[in-house]
Amino acid sequence: MQLNVVQDAIIEEFTSVMDSVKGKLSYFRHFIQVGNKSEGTKFFRRSKEQLLNFTKYKVWLDAEYKDGKVFFYGDSNSAIIKAILSLYLRIFSGRTPKEIMDSNIYFENEIKLYNYLPAGREYDVTSLLQKIRSIASSFRLKSIQEAEYNFWPDRASE
Repeated sequence: MQLNVVQDAIIEEFTSVMDSVKGKLSYFRHFIQVGNKSEGTKFFRRSKEQLLNFTKYKVWLDAEYKDGKVFFYGDSNSAIIKAILSLYLRIFSGRTPKEIMDSNIYFENEIKLYNYLPAGREYDVTSLLQKIRSIASSFRLKSIQEAEYNFWPDRASE
């Protein structure tokens, strides 16, 4: 499924909810339900290496590179940040590094996420997206280096 198709599905899901909610509390109740249903945050083992230090709340993020695609896993001690993380995981997990790096993320504006978030959490969300793209970038660089290394067979004897 294309990255934008997933974003459009998220927008559609939230549009139906936003029509029925009357305020910030109901909006975030839905977010918390989204986070609790997320497969990417279930059974995730937290470690110091995965802890992101730039957020006000604790966020753990891990990724693996398999068959040319990046698979993300994560969790947070904040229900709202966990829900936002789960949406990012839904969009980005299983994509190529190039898809992730070249993506245009627009669902946040369409679901009016920044209208409801407290000022401090806006930074957390932006930092989280940057970290996801940074991880994808490192996997892309690694795959380019491996391809280049394998292209020159005489380097194997060095």
